[in-house]
Amino acid sequence: MLTLEGKCLFSGTPIFDPWVIAVFNFVGGSIPIIFMALFDRDLPRNYVIDHPEVYQSGPNNEFLSLRMTLRWVFITIIQTFTIYYFTAPVLYLGGGVTSAFKGLMGNWGRDIPGDGEGSDLQIFGTTVYSNLIYAAFFETRSLICGEFPTFTCRRGNGEGWPNRMGYTWVGVSWGSVIFYIWFLYMYELIGRRGVSSFFGFIYVTNHLLNMRSITWMLSILAPTIACILDVSGKVIGNMYYPTQTQIHAEIACQERKQKTS
Repeated sequence: MLTLEGKCLFSGTPIFDPWVIAVFNFVGGSIPIIFMALFDRDLPRNYVIDHPEVYQSGPNNEFLSLRMTLRWVFITIIQTFTIYYFTAPVLYLGGGVTSAFKGLMGNWGRDIPGDGEGSDLQIFGTTVYSNLIYAAFFETRSLICGEFPTFTCRRGNGEGWPNRMGYTWVGVSWGSVIFYIWFLYMYELIGRRGVSSFFGFIYVTNHLLNMRSITWMLSILAPTIACILDVSGKVIGNMYYPTQTQIHAEIACQERKQKTS
């Protein structure tokens, strides 16, 4: 919202739908975190049993130190500007004009080309916020938790598939991305029942996802760039300022290689 204010003369014009904002608490702030906390782990089970000192990161306040806090604040600022400026300017100055009769509008009637338009704040704001949610989904620790391949079809090859699976991916795909898209369609259908707080979202999802190819292109482009910057920052941090957990993860990886060689 702060990045938009310069475009609307600091009038306080809301860009995001309040119900779409509310659903983020479920699909972005709970499901991936719950799956990661309950099922995923940073280190192999045997290594944790043999090295109980790995739990010292908690009492030592490693993840809530001033350096880590400042790093997260810096990443948040970078992500905010990345997602907004790789999404919003594309929709300026005719970027929301229909692609009729091409792309997703190719199978629609030639008498209604305006159905693909999307220059209003509902389409604009939901596109930007959806990219924010997608970026939050895929920047979880599921990028490094779990082992690939999950299924080896061989006995005695380390831990079984229940312990090799990256469960955060399950929470992200089914509990977050798919649920969020389902919510957008249900939100639109509920609004058709009559005048209510849901009324303003009628046909928004239909135009956003069914008629506008640019929505899906931006949903790939902006979150991908945000993830690249996020992963790059974490790689640099792990190279020059590694945490104790990261050090133990590399030691565990080396020990596993020695056992298999």
